[in-house]
Amino acid sequence: MPGDDALRHVAKVVSGKPWADILIIRPEITMDSHPGWHEILTFFQNATGSEKNSLLNFSVLFLFLSFTLPVVFYFRRCEAWIAALAISAVFFFGPIYRLFYGRPFVVSMYIVVLFCFLWDKIRDKKYPWVQLAILAFVTTLGTWIHGTWYLYVLLLFALILARQWRVLLLTTGAISLGVILGAIITGNPLNFLHQMIFHAFEAFGKHIFQRQLVTEFQPFAGEIPLFIVTGGLLIWRWTRQEWKVSVVDNPVFYLVLTGWIMGFVANRFWTDWAWPALAFWIACEVQSALEYYMDSFSFKRLIFVGVMCLVLFLSVTNDIGNRWSRDVSEWPNIENTAHRSWLPDKGGILYNDNMGLFYQVFYQNPHAPWRYTLGFEPIWMTADNLEIYRNIQLTRNKNESYLPWVKKMTEKDRLILVRNSKPAIEGLEWHEVTPTVWSGKLPKANTVKDILHNEIK
Repeated sequence: MPGDDALRHVAKVVSGKPWADILIIRPEITMDSHPGWHEILTFFQNATGSEKNSLLNFSVLFLFLSFTLPVVFYFRRCEAWIAALAISAVFFFGPIYRLFYGRPFVVSMYIVVLFCFLWDKIRDKKYPWVQLAILAFVTTLGTWIHGTWYLYVLLLFALILARQWRVLLLTTGAISLGVILGAIITGNPLNFLHQMIFHAFEAFGKHIFQRQLVTEFQPFAGEIPLFIVTGGLLIWRWTRQEWKVSVVDNPVFYLVLTGWIMGFVANRFWTDWAWPALAFWIACEVQSALEYYMDSFSFKRLIFVGVMCLVLFLSVTNDIGNRWSRDVSEWPNIENTAHRSWLPDKGGILYNDNMGLFYQVFYQNPHAPWRYTLGFEPIWMTADNLEIYRNIQLTRNKNESYLPWVKKMTEKDRLILVRNSKPAIEGLEWHEVTPTVWSGKLPKANTVKDILHNEIK
């Protein structure tokens, strides 16, 4: 079960509410940032009558297969793609793990792989209109579904580094057309394009230390196994006497290099842009070796396929570090009578300092009649709430840093925190609603008198 955005995408569709009725949002945010994905989920829900767990399963399976399955048919030796995924699962599991998040960024990852497949077809054909139409179509879907249209410039930058000027001109036209069409489909194209750029600048600009950013916007450590894999494959090619400069002097390899370097700014450049290109490059290298060592109908090929499938299956499905079984906690649920009084009342506000708590509580309570201060991205918060939240981060959750929220609270509101022990934040009554999930609410007037009386006594 995913633990982050897949939950809020499903919960939003189930709730049928706009974000303004779910979160306390700053005025600059006026529309949904993933309109296409929510439309797809809504269509699937209406077509199948699915409840939220089935909708979540669909998110995970549909996106995982959308990335992994079509690419099998891009190669003359389809097992090369399976081998590339298996190698990735062994040496750098993070990007493989993200394929199971059920989040629409997987669409952008697929566009990267499709670009890697199409660029030389565009170069070699005199009139590559089919390839350009495919690229325009998928970027239209990518813009509509995910919205990070501005990052397609990384694909164009890779073409510049590779000095593929004709391909650059044609690809720029196709991608630009796709972005425009994708924005038009949202129904408010100019506002959509502006909001996504605004979101990007604000997400990276409103912080003091990088640890204040969401995890995937923080830098990575460099993925040293990358050098082992690429170096090993290049040496293997050299031993076959098949070395040529074009193996590394091409847009695919430059995209890997660019995304890897930018991973030191934000991890997502590695996982979402560099790694898909790397997986494609690995598959090409494996395919070259397979064609060198064995015929298409060789029995060795069947053995290789079986080994790679087994390695991929076992490396992905093992539960090392509880990576598949960590999210089994109980969360507050409005339908549980024991929880109800410790959740916000109708029209109330749920104050929180943990996006993970928002994902889980919103997923459990999609129709709840309250709003959240912190949702899936801090920069969506109003200026006053964001200032309080950043101070909570800076002080590493000191009790005093929550007092501005306590002062703003009414009897309808709750401050809900994830803690191993009872929070020592003054002015609130605390109760452990579910294990490690504490809810604080303002005491009633007579309770305040009792508290003061006991303190004086």
